Amino acid sequence: MGKRMNFNAETLAAELSKRGLAWSDCEAAAALLEETRKTVLSECQADHPEDSNAASEAKALRDPRYKEHLKAMVEARRLANRARVNYDVIRAYEGLFRTQEATRRAEASIR
Repeated sequence: MGKRMNFNAETLAAELSKRGLAWSDCEAAAALLEETRKTVLSECQADHPEDSNAASEAKALRDPRYKEHLKAMVEARRLANRARVNYDVIRAYEGLFRTQEATRRAEASIR
């Protein structure tokens, strides 16, 4: 059969917690930027009160502050997605660890 993987429960739990918290922090940062997108757009529109709503929105969409906000929003979502992948990987290891331990106990009871 394949190579037996050795896990340490405490190390695995610590890594799971660390990666879960990192994902949570990245997710919160991404959500904050996504939730404030319209606020930033509105603030940029406010710089053009003399224009019609459509014209001020068009100018706001081209505003460097709005573009920068969008870039930050996309980057934060990318980081959150990567943190989620890291978390999911360690969760898969956790499942392997549980399976390995269950197999070990079953083997011990057969002997």
